[in-house]
Amino acid sequence: MYNVIVVDDEMIIRESISSFINNSNTGFNVIEAFRDGSDAIKYLEENDVDLVISDIRMINVSGLDLAQYIYENKPWINVILLSGYAEFEYAKTAIKYNVKEYITKPTNFDDLKNILISMRALITANKKNNINSFLDNIMQLHASIISVNSAEAQAQLRILLDSNTRRNEQLGQYAFNIFEIIIDKLYANLNIRISSDITDYSSLPEMSDHDEIYALSTHILDSIVSQLAIKDKKTDNIVIDKLIQFVNDNFSRNISLQDAAEKVFFNPAYCSRFFKEQTGENFSDYLLRVRMENAVRLLHENKKITDISKACGYQSSGYFTRVFKDYYHCTPREYMRKA
Repeated sequence: MYNVIVVDDEMIIRESISSFINNSNTGFNVIEAFRDGSDAIKYLEENDVDLVISDIRMINVSGLDLAQYIYENKPWINVILLSGYAEFEYAKTAIKYNVKEYITKPTNFDDLKNILISMRALITANKKNNINSFLDNIMQLHASIISVNSAEAQAQLRILLDSNTRRNEQLGQYAFNIFEIIIDKLYANLNIRISSDITDYSSLPEMSDHDEIYALSTHILDSIVSQLAIKDKKTDNIVIDKLIQFVNDNFSRNISLQDAAEKVFFNPAYCSRFFKEQTGENFSDYLLRVRMENAVRLLHENKKITDISKACGYQSSGYFTRVFKDYYHCTPREYMRKA
């Protein structure tokens, strides 16, 4: 059963959609319902769900603003937007924030049921792929190496070798490709160069004995971890610096946790945990802080609110003002009057 929240400022619509979903036998369960996007965001800051169904126009924080928050902070959550307004511009913005479906009100419940069935198949496939895919497993191996955790890295390497998801390759070639990717990502993403003299894996493709492949692969992995362990700067710190620099350079763009994670070859969920463990601050909170500090700087330069909101990564000046007020407990204009 997949968890859903419903967000709509009309109580009748919230209740009718929630009741329909809970009785539709589509594999979804509505666990909360909210009257505004701001309430949904507060909930999502502390909780995870599989699907958000939201009205596009609400009193304070719109469905598009909510979709932007999800895109930037929890991109694994799927979004369906509902609206009585079928303008193309709304649909274009929804697509930008990776909204999966966009349907008009009044809601046709047969259509909604068909969408939910399709959505369930999509979520199920994504969850399966996230658990079993070669990419996800090698990202986990990469993360263990970055943390200089030899035991965890060895366990993850064994999972990769045992699964050998690329069945068209011999195990030796498969192991060779794993190290090619790891060493390439360490250099390309983090500028960490692994010495080929110490870490020579070139013989792997010609090997056929599985025990020998496992033994050499483990030895190579230990060599990589050992090289990282003696570096002057901890690899964890290199990753954090990279993530912080990415935010500082790109806060004015429509960036997300997914984008940041790709820069260091982490999956988004692990990147979120890693950032919090290393800095004591959630990634979303850091991105918000950078945006708000720059908003204040631009206010002091007498920039227009519409220009400031765009310069800080917000397409909607109304949403920017709401976020600013939540952060500083006053509107931008009130802030300047106090300054």
